[in-house]
Amino acid sequence: MASLRLPFAILAAAPLALGLTSCTSPATSSGSSETVVSAVVRAESDAGGRAFDLDREDDGTWEVQVVTNGRAADLRISADGGEVLSRRDADTVDTEDRDALENAGTTMADAVRTAVAAHRGGGIDEVEIDRTSGEPVWKVSFDAGADITISLADGSVVPSTE
Repeated sequence: MASLRLPFAILAAAPLALGLTSCTSPATSSGSSETVVSAVVRAESDAGGRAFDLDREDDGTWEVQVVTNGRAADLRISADGGEVLSRRDADTVDTEDRDALENAGTTMADAVRTAVAAHRGGGIDEVEIDRTSGEPVWKVSFDAGADITISLADGSVVPSTE
């Protein structure tokens, strides 16, 4: 009879173990707001500037471009947003983007938080500076295909013109 207790105990514990593993978040590559904000903050801290472009790569890592002293630095950030994997200097930053960042009232990290609150669903795939009606905005693109536009000036959601 004792020999049946061990297999039964293992079978009884399996749903608990599966339940616990299903509670863990795939945030390391999901594009969750926490992961994206961590990647942006890590890149800005390492480069000593302001992020202006972010892309989620196929392997789940983040490519973040940061402007510092008028030049761009490309940083590869780990999927969980916690570690700089590589850094290289890039070209100069477009004058319009640099001016928009210098006059911005909201950061990329704040735009991500606002966009996630407005969208409620899906992971973030890309964040970039764009223009709507001639005004600079953060364009936050979600992996489900939706875009949320956030004003660089005041951080408000800009209504879609589509």
